[in-house]
Amino acid sequence: MTTADPAHAFREFEEVLARHDDPLDTGAALHRLAEALIGVKLFTLTAIEMPLMQVRRVYSSHPEVYAVLGTKPIVIDPWFEAMRTERKITAINTAAGMEGQFPDLETIRSLGCNASLSVPVMVGGELVGTINALDAEGQYDDKAVARASDLIVPATAVFLILRRHFGI
Repeated sequence: MTTADPAHAFREFEEVLARHDDPLDTGAALHRLAEALIGVKLFTLTAIEMPLMQVRRVYSSHPEVYAVLGTKPIVIDPWFEAMRTERKITAINTAAGMEGQFPDLETIRSLGCNASLSVPVMVGGELVGTINALDAEGQYDDKAVARASDLIVPATAVFLILRRHFGI
């Protein structure tokens, strides 16, 4: 369930983007926009670093659990390839579907999440990052996946800001 009026959330996002003092504020603004559009309990943004074969977290709604600048290796699997080549938004909407997909599934579930949504963000033919939203089982149905595509353009701006800020 979304928590705010999407039109109002877009206006608030744009205001933060235009006037932020701290680049991390743009990640928080995108997080609030995602809450309004698709609903989210756990929200992270990961920058893709293909030369290093790793992803680096550049925003986290739960930094005490998922630290900003934390890294993990890229796993080249059909899910990653579909994001990288087809710009495919990938959703897992059930607890059973999440089994075997996340090495940190116990932590994810401890936060009340049994559904996930991954949204690729590309610039100039390069996958620069992903939006990672997690919430309660059943949250990311086909309608939520369609609404998630509305996050891509705002996320592009945020990724360009955060990648520059962190020197990625």
